[in-house]
Amino acid sequence: MKKNSFRIGLTIAFILLSGWFLYPTVQDYFYSKKLREFSSPEDSLAFVKENRKSIDAAQEKRLKLGLDLKGGMHVVLEVDVLELLELKARNRDAVFDSTLAAVRARAERENEKIPVLLAQAFKQQGIRLSRYFYDLRDSDDEVVEKLNKEVEEAVNRAKEIIRNRVDQFGVAEPTILTKGGRRIIVELPGVSDKERVRKLLKGTAKLEFKLVRDPELALKTLSDINKYLARQNRLSDTTLANDSLALAKADSLAALPDSLKSQEQLKKDNPLFAIADTDDGIIIDPRSGALFVTETAKPKVFAMLNRADVRERFGSDIEFLPDARPFQNDAGENVYRLYPLKREAELEGGVIVDARATFSIDGSRPEVTMKMNDEGTRKWARITGANIDKQIAIVLDGVVFSAPVVKSKIPNGSSVINGLASAEEARDLEIVLRAGALPAPVRIVEERTVGASLGEDAIRAGLYSVLAGFFVVAIFMILYYRVAGFIADFALVFNILFVIAFLAGFSATLTLPGIAGLVLTIGMAVDANVLIFERVREEHAKGKLLKLAIEIGYDKAFSAILDSHVTTFGAAALLYTFGIGPIQGFAVTLMIGIAASLFTAIVITKISLTGCSSATKSASSASANSLLCPIS
Repeated sequence: MKKNSFRIGLTIAFILLSGWFLYPTVQDYFYSKKLREFSSPEDSLAFVKENRKSIDAAQEKRLKLGLDLKGGMHVVLEVDVLELLELKARNRDAVFDSTLAAVRARAERENEKIPVLLAQAFKQQGIRLSRYFYDLRDSDDEVVEKLNKEVEEAVNRAKEIIRNRVDQFGVAEPTILTKGGRRIIVELPGVSDKERVRKLLKGTAKLEFKLVRDPELALKTLSDINKYLARQNRLSDTTLANDSLALAKADSLAALPDSLKSQEQLKKDNPLFAIADTDDGIIIDPRSGALFVTETAKPKVFAMLNRADVRERFGSDIEFLPDARPFQNDAGENVYRLYPLKREAELEGGVIVDARATFSIDGSRPEVTMKMNDEGTRKWARITGANIDKQIAIVLDGVVFSAPVVKSKIPNGSSVINGLASAEEARDLEIVLRAGALPAPVRIVEERTVGASLGEDAIRAGLYSVLAGFFVVAIFMILYYRVAGFIADFALVFNILFVIAFLAGFSATLTLPGIAGLVLTIGMAVDANVLIFERVREEHAKGKLLKLAIEIGYDKAFSAILDSHVTTFGAAALLYTFGIGPIQGFAVTLMIGIAASLFTAIVITKISLTGCSSATKSASSASANSLLCPIS
């Protein structure tokens, strides 16, 4: 009797706890239903304002639905570890760049950590990692250990920055976790604007304030690069002079008209300027030294300017970065300015403490105003004071948003980014600036979108599958075990209740695979009851009293039930540990379901059977083939 009292008390406690866990979900459902009933937005808004705290609390603690049930975006991001290592390198040369390119290709095929691959690649060339990283006295193992730590910290920081961006974007219940050494999984329920999310997640948000170089220096650098590339072309032609392909090319050139010959020669003598040439004939802005390039020529010009040999000879203190968006010239072409900038930034975005999306004074153009911390304010005052009548470019992720001329010293630590296309872009820029810059670029390696209607269909299909599974099992149990079958079905209802309640209570997420786990749990719960009932039948058939038969039957079935549940729980734990996304959703539901199944089988079912058995006073009241719990 004492044992039964304890079991009854435990069952009541779990039922009350489940009700507590499920109350916010029920509350959220009725709030949502109430909001749908309002005929005007004003009434809805008034209701939300009146019940703001309760609505927020219910939404926070309700049962969360996964991406496949609610709709939204699933994105897998990969941190560009090689770009990070490139930034960390003490020095760079052509060997370093070529080795990095080879390691990048290898990293696409292998799961080994990037620093290890880099060490192997340099070792094959007889080069120590310390030539480029940290102290020259460090061994390769020491450098690899330090780089691995840098990579781990960078990935964790990237995860937190992405979380901050997503939170400020306003996505409810996002899932953000790391996987492997360099990947971040992001799930955003209810999001449909794919392009905006891509920009929000991928943007490095590396903000820099750079001086625009003097036009004379820019013109000289561009001219020197053009001459160097022309010399390289002539050397290449000389090397290939005896090659059959080169001879064929020379023959074809000889067959061209003189006007085309001169154009070909012009391209050879001016490889940079010939590609950058625009239809209106303007190549360089004499006031700023900016190089004008068409939208189609931009990738080719960048490839030339970023060649390792060109950068090594001419790029020590100057770089050319493009406008954020092109303008149309008189010939109707989309043209970019490539600004000549000092390579080293005067100030970086780490000093920004606040950013606000707003509009210009006349209200016509969206812009983002920024406020700096005390250190940034002092530096900005010094920089602007020392560069009056010069241009300072505001560069974000390698793109020039604006390059205003400094008219006077700016003592209050404020600055403005303009040149934005829309208020939405300004808002997104505000978000990434507030969240901070990513330590390294990230790229999207996997992406999928689930529509809201598809999510509703999945919920409907999942609900039907659970109900169908439940009713089929319930009918079978009643037909085969009769009254005991009713008891098993009664316990099964509590099993499902406990699973859903504890999913909500532990802030877990119900996914479509999770519903499959719930159906599997129903099967396991029934299997446990079948084992118990069959053992009880065997003991009852031997002539034992029903109450004693129940006790012995439970004892004999318990080890088999425990073994099956423990092994399945272990498999689910492994799936959760090593799986991702949907697999983890299945594993979580299965683990909770297994625990609930074990509890209902050895506690709730036993209470019911024991109580039912008290209706009979002896084994003679029922045979082995009759009801386990006879009803008179």
